[in-house]
Order: sequence, then structure tokens, then C-alpha cells
Amino acid sequence: MGKIVGSGIISHVPTVMLPEQIRRELNNGKDTTIVEGFHRLRSEYLDQLQPDTMIIFDTHWHTTFETVVDGRDYYKGFCTSDELPRSLRDVPYDYAGDPELAQLIDAAAQKRDDVWVHVSRNEHLTVHYGTVNLVHYLHRGEKVLSISTPQTGEPEDFLKFGEVLREAIEQSDRRVVLLGSGGLSHKFWPLSVIRQHESADLENIFTQDARAMDERIIQLLLAGKHADVIELMPEFRKFSPEGRFGHYLMLAGALGAESFTATGVQLSDYEASVGTGQVHIWFPLPA
Repeated sequence: MGKIVGSGIISHVPTVMLPEQIRRELNNGKDTTIVEGFHRLRSEYLDQLQPDTMIIFDTHWHTTFETVVDGRDYYKGFCTSDELPRSLRDVPYDYAGDPELAQLIDAAAQKRDDVWVHVSRNEHLTVHYGTVNLVHYLHRGEKVLSISTPQTGEPEDFLKFGEVLREAIEQSDRRVVLLGSGGLSHKFWPLSVIRQHESADLENIFTQDARAMDERIIQLLLAGKHADVIELMPEFRKFSPEGRFGHYLMLAGALGAESFTATGVQLSDYEASVGTGQVHIWFPLPA
């Protein structure tokens, strides 16, 4: 019987793929703590858990009609972001997929009429940087299963998909970690001034109200009050959380939704990125 052995919401902010010197130039001489957080996650948690599969909920993979699971056998190539081709370009990736687990997700979804899932094995399907950036820092040979974030999804849709995912994992023989790849509030500064807001300083969060909401969400996650976070979704949505916060809600749905109580461990500072809020929070699960 398969099981979820760990989970977290993990920032994929594009600046982590820049050379350290450039990161420091953009951040008043300091490096982002997001990079250090990746290393901590790998050494303090993933190395001990030894998962078979990393499931990545990718908020940069926007779908419309269904949640799409990338069910291919293997991935090898280079990622150039169509959003940021000047700075995020030619990033190599080379890792195995998990088509067997993808098939189990498909089978679990077909038992229901309130969840829409499509498993794609199309060789031309784009691999997005919300997946590649995490693989770059965290992958050590595990299988990787990338899952889209429907741009039409409501909180209940994401939670229901999490239930399907949990059933599929339990039908497998996999030790799985769930990685919600995305940020918190997600509004960018206008093009005319965006270059004045590139440092991680929290003064660069788009509004003070967005910062206050992010900090409220973080404190609830650290306290394991996931039911309160789910209840806050209508209010949080006013601040445009990345991917409608689907990366977190799918994770929470797989772990019990309102009954999920694992306390979070903050592995990076809460930082700004050209207006958006970014943080790594890991949720250790009972053995």
C-alpha cells in the first residue's frame, strides 16, 4: 500500500535559476533564502524520507477543462520560459516519470462524476518551470509526476482532486511526497516600475494588505490550522494567490482537507518577488 510521506508548499520563483552573483545584485548584496531553503528541504527531509515519487502541483501549468496529469515515461530536454526567456533559458532536465501512478489517478477519477482528469502522454506537451525549477534543486533520482493547476478551479475542485490522488497513491506501492509549486499573493508591479521592486525586501509586496494576508496564512500553516486556511479562501482570493492556491488545496485535499493538522516548518524567509509573496513551508507527517 502506497503512502504520502511528506508535503510542502514550495516557491519556484524564477530568480533561483539565476547565478548567485546576479541574485545578490538584484537583492542589495544578499542572496534569496529560497535557495538555502531548497537545500534544507533536500538534506533535512527528503534524504531521510527517500520517496519513490515526487508529485508536483505546478501553478505555471494552467489548464482549463480538467486537471491534467503528465503521464509520460521519461523527460529529457531544455526548458526556456516563454514568460522570461531572457533570464530563464536552456535549463536542462532529465528525469523519469511515473506512468503507473498516473494511470491509477485516472482510474480513481473515473469512479466519480465531480472530478475531471486527463492523463496526457503527448510527447510535445510543455514542461513548465514550476516543475523544472523544483527538479533542479530537489531531484535525486526519484520519479516525477507533474500535475496542472486548472485556472477554472474552485477550492472544492482542488480538494476533491486531492481525494482522488490519495486513493490512487494508496492503490500504488509508492512512497510519495507532495510538492505544491507556487507562491502566496501574486500581483506584479506595473511594467513601468517593476525594475524598482526586484529585491526580496517585504516592502516590495504589492500592497500592505496583501502582505498582511500572506503573513496570516503563513501563521495558520505553521500552526497546522488547515481548516482555517481553507475557510479563508474567499478572502485570500481577493489577493490573487498564485494558481488560485490550487497547489496548496490539492495537497491539503490529499491529506484530509479540514482534518489535516500537520504543523508547518518554515524553510525560508517570507520574501517578495516583484510584488508577489514567496515562502517554503514543509509539513512533516507522522511516521
